[in-house]
Amino acid sequence: MLSINLPYDTPTSTTISLAKYLTNYKTSNMTNAFGGFQHKSPLSNLSSSTSNPSNPHTALSSNIIRDYFGPIVQTVVDALQSRGPSTLQELISNIKLHCLKDWNEERGRLVDRLNGLVVASNNNGSTTHEELYYHGSTVTMNKARGSEASGYISDSSHVRAALIVLLQHSLIKVSGGRSNKPKDNDQGNEETTTQIKSDPTSSSTHYKYTFLYEKARLLPRYPRYVEHTQTTFNEICANIIECLLYNGRMISETLISTVWDDIKKKLVEGDEATAGVLDLGESNKALQDVVQNFVMLVEFGYIEVVMPIATNQDLEDIQNGQQDKSKLDDGIHGGEYEFNMNDEGNIAGTEKNKPSKKKRGRSKSTDKGKPKAKKQKKANNSSMADENYASTETYHPQIISLLSSQRRIVPFGSVVKVNIGMMHTSLKVVALSRLVEEMYPSESGGDNKNKKTKGGGDDDNLKYVGAIVKAALTLAARQEHAPLDRILGLDESEEEKHQRMAEWGTFSPGDIIQYLPDDMIKSLKSQVGGLNKNLSTLLVQLSTLQYPPIIQEVEEAAGHPKGGKFEICTRQLLTRLRSRIQHRILTTHHGLVAARIVSVLTMKGHCESDVIAEDAMVPAKEAREILHRLHREKYINLFDMHQTKTHNTGTAIFLWNVIPARLYKTVIHNVCLALYNLRLRRQHEVEVGKDWMDRASSGAASEENVHEEDKKKYHAFCKGLERLDCACLQLDETLMILKDF
Repeated sequence: MLSINLPYDTPTSTTISLAKYLTNYKTSNMTNAFGGFQHKSPLSNLSSSTSNPSNPHTALSSNIIRDYFGPIVQTVVDALQSRGPSTLQELISNIKLHCLKDWNEERGRLVDRLNGLVVASNNNGSTTHEELYYHGSTVTMNKARGSEASGYISDSSHVRAALIVLLQHSLIKVSGGRSNKPKDNDQGNEETTTQIKSDPTSSSTHYKYTFLYEKARLLPRYPRYVEHTQTTFNEICANIIECLLYNGRMISETLISTVWDDIKKKLVEGDEATAGVLDLGESNKALQDVVQNFVMLVEFGYIEVVMPIATNQDLEDIQNGQQDKSKLDDGIHGGEYEFNMNDEGNIAGTEKNKPSKKKRGRSKSTDKGKPKAKKQKKANNSSMADENYASTETYHPQIISLLSSQRRIVPFGSVVKVNIGMMHTSLKVVALSRLVEEMYPSESGGDNKNKKTKGGGDDDNLKYVGAIVKAALTLAARQEHAPLDRILGLDESEEEKHQRMAEWGTFSPGDIIQYLPDDMIKSLKSQVGGLNKNLSTLLVQLSTLQYPPIIQEVEEAAGHPKGGKFEICTRQLLTRLRSRIQHRILTTHHGLVAARIVSVLTMKGHCESDVIAEDAMVPAKEAREILHRLHREKYINLFDMHQTKTHNTGTAIFLWNVIPARLYKTVIHNVCLALYNLRLRRQHEVEVGKDWMDRASSGAASEENVHEEDKKKYHAFCKGLERLDCACLQLDETLMILKDF
């Protein structure tokens, strides 16, 4: 998603610096190459385009929203971040306050008069009422202070459309739907007020929207999710995840049909022998593969079934008495409604003071996917439900037939979305297994000092430590995110469910065999004792490693019917990985001595500057300079202890220490700020090189770029974007490990 396909290949032998290119390259339509770049909305909390944000987390999320959804959605997001949870009416009022320019009522009356009705007389003496137009069109006023490309909104429908986009991609949370109403007998007594559910069809019901900036920060990771899915499963699963990420949430049948159409197009374009005609057998085979992989992703927890967003049909059923209002969850889990609104942000009605009965559902995609309540009551089994569903909808009957046996995990008209939690857990599995492989590499002859074992066993089996950690964490991830209750058909009570949740992460040797690589299984089988016995012995051997610990033996393997019960020390491994990242950041920005001083303070606690200089093996003057620089950057803390009540600095004792939570917060703050600045730099480079990109996309670059100097400038532009993309990806991966694992 971040890379750009351009006609020229980036040279590998010659490296042209981006700074040199920027000094030579000038755009023809801009006198100042840095003057036309816009990245903030009218409601942004930034004072200027070059100011540092007070909160890099929210600024980064706002910038990502602008990059993916446009400036109008960014304005709505900034309004939600500045006001907090707000209703639609409050959003519209706040946005118009900042985006609309002041204009007097006299100008409004002139415009209304130009667009009003006039009385005209005919030849027969009768009069008619005709609308007056100015040169054949109505006269409109430009009420916005700027253009829509800069985020200025003048129409309330744009605000509502932006909210629909954010709802579709699960970037805002809807709350409300309850109101305090006193009882009839005690109107003035506050103690007798009760929480009642509001009517979603009532004009007095309002819902509040909250922007989830932490989820918006995950949008640039979508290509990483697709790549991980393709590596773990296959290309069809990657296509399913990519389509679902692009649309936010979809009906399961619609998702399968869309991916199936894309695969058929690729098959037709790739098979030249059939002259663009796809064989029926190949089409059916492609559909079966899509359904099979979709069900597999649902079973493994990569796709989750969510409650559908309520539709206009639900409102009609409520008004006709066919559906209970309490089933809509009052906007918290899907029953959110808003009325049709006019340009002024008020409720539109068919009469002057009567609101319209026509309601708006948040998503028209669910109108097709959700069957009526009457038909659900009549359906006693999956086959009858499929017949009712196929008779009322336009989906391919073969899709309904293939999903008929999977209705336990893929219900009727179910709305699905990508399980971001499972994606992050899977990426955490890869990162921790790679970390363990780096810490305990395979060494022949038993020379590794960390190999401390209690009993026998082949030391060469320690080369599989990364595979064991990966298999155990994969099992734990699927225990947490996979819908096991629906897959196994469990009818468990709340106590049984909590008991099953408490055992997440623990495993026996036989539980992880299916996740181990084939070469490891073959090697353990060939040894004396068999697969389960050797795997249990190896897990006990790994539980003795302490720097850092990898596996904890929950139940002893000796005499255990399943060979023992174990658990991966995920918290200790994550702490080790994050401490390495913090040390690398300190070394890069402040030097190796500063990183050493922070490590000394972390281990010893409060120390004076002379003691720190001695432990860090640096002169006292240099140590004091580094300490004050680290204190200014909020990496360490200074504690002054006065010996007298006069607070004399000459007799006070100054102690330096590290607060781990503050150090961790500072590191995350700096990473977010660096990623925000890199994204701004890349967006600015795209604005500067817009002509290059237009010519490359139209294919005209091969005709115009004929000079060597022109090619060098072009390659410098490509090289600069490539460097910025790599830096953004690496920083985002660092932020993911620090904040999202």
